[in-house]
Amino acid sequence: MKQVPSIGRRTQTIVAGLLLVMLSMAPTACFVDESYHPYYGEVVLRSSQEFRWIDGGLPQTFDPAFAAAPPDTDLVRALFEGLTDYDPRTLAPVPGVATRWDSSDEGRTWTFHLREDARWSNGEAVTAKDFVDSWQRTVKIGDLAPHTNLLSNIEGAGTVFAEEMPDPNRKRVRQNRESSTEVTSRRDSRPVPRHLGVEAISDRQLRVHLQSPDLNFPALVAHPVFRPVKITDDDTLQKIGPLALVSNGAFMLAKSEVDRVLLERAGNYWDKNEVDLQRVEFVGAKNSEAALKAYRSGEVDAVSNSTFEPLALKLLAPYKDFRRETYGALSYYSFNLSHEPFDDVRVREALAIAIDRDRLSQDEMGGATEPAKKFLPEAMSGSKVVVAKAEVLEKDVERAQKLLAEAGFPDGDGFPMVKLLINRNEQQRLVAQSIASMWRSVLNIETEVIIKPWDEYEAAIRVGEYDIVRRGIVMQTTDELTNIRALFQQDLQSPKFDATGDTDGSANSSTVANNERSGEKKVAIPQLIQLETEALSELRAIPIYFASSYALVKPYVSGFDSNVLDMPSLKHVRIDTNWREPKPDGLNPLR
Repeated sequence: MKQVPSIGRRTQTIVAGLLLVMLSMAPTACFVDESYHPYYGEVVLRSSQEFRWIDGGLPQTFDPAFAAAPPDTDLVRALFEGLTDYDPRTLAPVPGVATRWDSSDEGRTWTFHLREDARWSNGEAVTAKDFVDSWQRTVKIGDLAPHTNLLSNIEGAGTVFAEEMPDPNRKRVRQNRESSTEVTSRRDSRPVPRHLGVEAISDRQLRVHLQSPDLNFPALVAHPVFRPVKITDDDTLQKIGPLALVSNGAFMLAKSEVDRVLLERAGNYWDKNEVDLQRVEFVGAKNSEAALKAYRSGEVDAVSNSTFEPLALKLLAPYKDFRRETYGALSYYSFNLSHEPFDDVRVREALAIAIDRDRLSQDEMGGATEPAKKFLPEAMSGSKVVVAKAEVLEKDVERAQKLLAEAGFPDGDGFPMVKLLINRNEQQRLVAQSIASMWRSVLNIETEVIIKPWDEYEAAIRVGEYDIVRRGIVMQTTDELTNIRALFQQDLQSPKFDATGDTDGSANSSTVANNERSGEKKVAIPQLIQLETEALSELRAIPIYFASSYALVKPYVSGFDSNVLDMPSLKHVRIDTNWREPKPDGLNPLR
């Protein structure tokens, strides 16, 4: 359950009050020797391998291309298997349909070797062509598929035009201006890619050609959007529904009802003997209070993706079945590099290290977030390169003041009013005001916090009406290249950059192209950042905090592992039908 507080104080008070009432109904004497119960609510031991899960709601799609977030992505990962999967504990890529893989051309070309015994639920073999067809379908769906951008590093992926969909409001996908890949037309005159960089060398060999080297590509293809679907009609771009669903994962769909979705272990799955669960039931819950009630009474075995208030989290924290994990969702402040003096890296670093992130997370966010002193959580710090301690953004008043003076603004003298743009959100307002106060006290810089509703906020970003803007991103993978690109490439699409400027990679964030077009000076497109070390060196943005994810999991459940991607693996979950509560050893201070 990802904790991203976003509601008003009155609502927070009401919700927290309701949760307090519910929590007060649980065993309360937490520090009384004989009366304290280590788990929240009833522990009703299951006698079979049936797992009941409240995952923030019921799944709304069964299609890997359209799955945006849990519970949809959790359902898709149970129904469909990709080339690779994540080890739920380490998040390292492990074999899925592919038994092994190798790369060439410094990580630009990848070949995946598929297993012979991979089968669809209808008994047919899973082939390399299934992946080619599925990935091409996803790219053609375009902006209606929420994570199509994860395929953007594949050669030709940016050249695909979207086919017309029944939805009259559907936007067409823009052609990537930097690609010259040709397109051809089918007999119905709809354009399709001629050279998408994915090819089936044989039924058992899939080759992928990338635009930029990516040594962690096998981790990227573990994401649900890369999982294959069984395409029966070459032209179909419609969402795949529950009727006659053909899947290739550890589970298959048994029922889809108003208040539940039921899965059963797949009989054709190649690794079925290693799957313990016979059935998985996604259970609906109206809200977090209903989820807590169902868990407390023993009706469900796990609860995740429900939002709890900080006070409720503190009350749940002592229980052994309560889990908290840093979640790969970053809130950060991005600079407008076309506005002086923010084109000076010394100014950007001074602002970055004047912020006390620990205090922000503890005070303004109520301890529900983790301070972000770099751009990626520790568990996914890219290309396995350890970020030097000196590059972590700790608060450093002396260095911040020195850098600002070196940039020509001693004690903030002459520094312009900072225009900080945020979307309308009470929590973000408090954070912005706190950061503005820190900049004032440390650097003697004044800040105007500009708060806009979402549509106006996005419009202001498009035209560059800000000095610094609050942004957020949910990381979908452990792949460093993909995460860092996603953090910074959105700013390169702004009209503030000169598309005809220096794009050969020699430009940096301080390069200004003195092109006078319509009387407006534009900044040459900066070199695309692809490594976290580069991001920490240039500081085109300031990381502020990571969200947290929370779960309640019954003690007899094993294999439901928490991780930074909040992706537990149902394939590894098991019900210990012989579980017994450990006897107190006299050393437990809560007993």
